Amino acid sequence: MNAIRLLVCIVLALPCGVLISRLSATFVTERPLFQSSETPRVSQRTVVLGSLTLVTFVLLSWRFADASWLELLAYLAGFAALILASAVDLTEYRLPDVVVLPTLGVGLLLVVISSVSDGDGGRARYAFLGALISFGVLLIVHLISPQGMGFGDVKFAAVLGLMVGWQAGSAVDVVILVLWLFLIGFGFGTVGGLALLVVRGRNQPFPFGPFLALGTLVTVLVSRALVG
Repeated sequence: MNAIRLLVCIVLALPCGVLISRLSATFVTERPLFQSSETPRVSQRTVVLGSLTLVTFVLLSWRFADASWLELLAYLAGFAALILASAVDLTEYRLPDVVVLPTLGVGLLLVVISSVSDGDGGRARYAFLGALISFGVLLIVHLISPQGMGFGDVKFAAVLGLMVGWQAGSAVDVVILVLWLFLIGFGFGTVGGLALLVVRGRNQPFPFGPFLALGTLVTVLVSRALVG
C-alpha cells in the first residue's frame, strides 16, 4: 500500500466523516421521544459515520494504490456520497435527489475527465454502460413492485453502476460487475431484512440503499479478481 496515499485518505476521512454526519442530520424529520437536553460534544452519529468513512477510505487507498490521483479522489468523493445517502436512507427510508442526482452528475464528469487524462476513453463508455444497466434492472423491479423497490433506489442504482462499470475492461466485464453488485447487495439486504424482521417481530419499511452501497464497495474492491 502506498504510504502517501494512505496518509492522504486518513487525513481526508476525518473532516469528511464529520461533514457526512452533519449533513445527514439535516434530513432527520423526527426526533427521539426521549432525548437528553445536553448535546454531546461528539455525537454517536459522528463516531459511527466517521469510523465508517475512515475504514472505507483506507480500503480505497489500498485498492487504488496504482491508479491516478484523480481516479482515487473520484472514488473517495463517490463513496462519501454513498455513505451520506445510506445514512439518510437508514433513518428516513428515502434516498434524497439532492444527494443522488448531483453525485451522478459530478461522477459522470469525473469519469470522463479521468479516463481522457489517462488516455483510455473506453473506460468512460463502460462506466456509462454500467450506470445504464443498473438503472434499467432496478427500473424493471420498480415497475413490477413499486412498493418493494422505490424509484429513489432506481436512481441510486445508476450511481452504483457507474462506479463498478468504471473498473470494467469490456462490455462483458460491465455485465459481470453489475451482476456481482446486485448479488452481493441483495445478499446483504436479505440477511439484514431477516435480522430486522426477527428484532422487530413484524414487517416494516426496509431501507435497501445501504446494502446496495455495501455491495458496490465490495465489488469495486475485488473487481480485479472478479473480471481478471
